[in-house]
Amino acid sequence: MAKSLKLASVCMTSGADKTKNIESAIAYIRTAAQKGADWVLLPEVFTYIGPYEKLYENAEDENGPLVKKLGALAKELNIVLFAGSMGERPLPGEKLVEPLEGRTGFKRVFNTTFVFGRDGSVIAKYRKTHPFNLMDSEGKPLYCESDGFLSGDKLQTLEVDGYHIACSICYDLRFPGMYERLSRTKAVDVFLLPSAFTTQTGMDHWEVLIRARAIEQQAYVYASNQVGEPAPGKSNYGHSMIVDPWGYVIANTGGTPGIAMAEISRERIDHIRTRFPALKNRRPEIYE
Repeated sequence: MAKSLKLASVCMTSGADKTKNIESAIAYIRTAAQKGADWVLLPEVFTYIGPYEKLYENAEDENGPLVKKLGALAKELNIVLFAGSMGERPLPGEKLVEPLEGRTGFKRVFNTTFVFGRDGSVIAKYRKTHPFNLMDSEGKPLYCESDGFLSGDKLQTLEVDGYHIACSICYDLRFPGMYERLSRTKAVDVFLLPSAFTTQTGMDHWEVLIRARAIEQQAYVYASNQVGEPAPGKSNYGHSMIVDPWGYVIANTGGTPGIAMAEISRERIDHIRTRFPALKNRRPEIYE
């Protein structure tokens, strides 16, 4: 069991050029590994941010070439790679709980995190549970991820290097019940949070919500975010960060592209949970 690990959280600007985005992501991964990172986390939709009518053609299924390429890279660099999220096509014949085509008539994809072990294999996969839908002042659709993305229907946890990890993506952050449910059977040590949080909401809510989830669950929140303008009129907040179980921000890229790096420790988690046993003091039978 690793007592402490060095984590890297990438802050980058993706756009509509998939090839360019992947090249940029790989460069960040290599830089993080050169700096000694044990784990590397990319942001949400790092492969493509562009018109939804081209989302399906820029996506791949779980057997696609990008999954193979990222697995080979994780093995080469001897890292655990949390590959942000990317558009994932459903497999042929896969049973879906929602129609493949959304409100606008485009074929939709899942918004999926793939996790690669040091041997290059996929050790976990998580499909975003909550698509972000923004309405105008009259309650009419303004910007709706559900126009391009299918909703995932399974939560995901995994064990890596002696840490119990739970997956979440961006808008999932706003649902504390999801985080509590993930930690109910076994306390989560690290929550993943690849994101494309907008500047408008990020200025007021991003750090506040991340620190709140860390404090509530007495866990690290390992968050990466898109930054800058992938397209005219759309701006992402950046500030990829790592927050410890006491709610301290221990690494933060700020509002520019880069890599936030910090060390996490098993000792820090255990110390806080022993001195302040809030997780053990829960009484869900009373309030559920």
